[in-house]
Amino acid sequence: MSPVPISEAESTPVGRLATAALIVVAATAASRGFGYVREIVAAAYFGAGADKSAFDVAFLVPSTVQILVAQAALSAALIPVFAGLLENGERQQAWLVARTVFTLMMLVLGAVVAICIIFAPQIMPLFAPGYRHDAAMMTEIVYMSRLLFPTVMLLAATGVLISILNSFDHFTLPAVAPIAWNAVILLAIFLGSGKLGINALAWGVLLGTLVQLIMQLPELSGRGGRLGLSLSWRSPYVRQVGALMLPVSLSLGLINLNGVIDIQFASFLGHGGVAAMNYAFRLYQLPESLFAIAVGTVLFPTLSKLVARGDYDGFRNTVSLGLRVIFFILVPATAFMLAMATPLVRLAYQHGQFGAGSTPLVASSLFFFAFGSAFSGGSALLTRSFFSLSRPWVPTIVAIFNLGVNAFLNWLFIKPFGLGGIPLSTSVVSACTFIVLLILLRRELGRINGRAVFRSAASAAIISAAVALSGYAVWTELDSLLGRSLFAQLISILSSVSAAILIYLGVAWMIKMPEVGLVRKLRQSRKQEHKR
Repeated sequence: MSPVPISEAESTPVGRLATAALIVVAATAASRGFGYVREIVAAAYFGAGADKSAFDVAFLVPSTVQILVAQAALSAALIPVFAGLLENGERQQAWLVARTVFTLMMLVLGAVVAICIIFAPQIMPLFAPGYRHDAAMMTEIVYMSRLLFPTVMLLAATGVLISILNSFDHFTLPAVAPIAWNAVILLAIFLGSGKLGINALAWGVLLGTLVQLIMQLPELSGRGGRLGLSLSWRSPYVRQVGALMLPVSLSLGLINLNGVIDIQFASFLGHGGVAAMNYAFRLYQLPESLFAIAVGTVLFPTLSKLVARGDYDGFRNTVSLGLRVIFFILVPATAFMLAMATPLVRLAYQHGQFGAGSTPLVASSLFFFAFGSAFSGGSALLTRSFFSLSRPWVPTIVAIFNLGVNAFLNWLFIKPFGLGGIPLSTSVVSACTFIVLLILLRRELGRINGRAVFRSAASAAIISAAVALSGYAVWTELDSLLGRSLFAQLISILSSVSAAILIYLGVAWMIKMPEVGLVRKLRQSRKQEHKR
């Protein structure tokens, strides 16, 4: 399969973007590293039983609300407007929009949070119908949800700050702040679990979210404006944010509602079903969080500015390059997770209160989640592309359709696959979402360099199949030789990962896949920018 060259148009702005992407990847890797330490500690302290499932349900509802009307949706709606105003030299107008959006969000979300806290006993059973007859479990869920609902307002405020910083091409601190969030949660588990039990985890999330917000504040200085209170809601730019936010909120919220549906189904599969699925989801998310989200975070302001300039060739090339990089990284990650699901779960979680009996259930979920990894990462970038084009209703309509598909597939797959049927449904929906969004974006732009994306993904898939088998063979030999102590498992899996990466990059270089040379091109471009 012939490699697809990287055009000069693709590589022109990539020096600055590459540096930003590498910073975000490094910071995200560190924060995700802390996040997985948090999950490992939570598994060791609380296991995969009723208590952890209760927390996962309690945490799901506030996180759904904040995605529906807060951080992610707010950033997706505010960045195109704020960055566009900056690009056109209207800095003061941009800051006025930010202040007004901030004020309106605090007023609206304050009311939403108050209602959710008051009516939590009536709201929470709707999200875990399988637990509604367990009075002790529902009491825990209601208590923790009331602790966690204020995070909606805190995350909305953080979303405004991150949108402003990203619009100024500042990505480091927003990417680093989750490290502190995870550190606070870990501290809460260590210091409070003996007295508070699972509630210590909820207190840690609340305090960590507050710390994450406070960390962003110093970076606002020197940006040519200030963040405060304003009610200039009649501004056409504020209305533009509102017009974008409704479909964006629906789109991102509907995607998250798939997770709500998944938990509703999982709640009927035993007290540990929700916890097991969430543990698997954390592992599955790692490659996507490290790379696909980093690529999307860095490219989103750039895509918005390219649209503001009317540079649609640059827009097409940027989207195509982003997709090719995402598939180049996530396809081999998918293959490795498929081959190594059980060893990965055993190493990550099988400690303390997390017994060997829980490992097969989590590993099965991880196996089926893995099929959708690359598609999910690609869909995230395509969705942001539509947001940049001020066409947010397109992914929203797709998300509405997929909500019904996911519910139907959950019902269809649970009987033959058990708990694994729920993540299998998620993977099928992710693939459908990516294909539909790619077709629709091509219609929107006339062309999207789809052949280049397909060839890169196909090449990566062919190599990855052999690489995954090689990595599994390395692990099998070392596992047999070294045994199953924690240190031995760590050595076996790290060796397997290292071998897989080296073989993958080596074969990709031998067949001249252009993505291998991308980093070198980016570095050369960056050096040339410095010389200028």
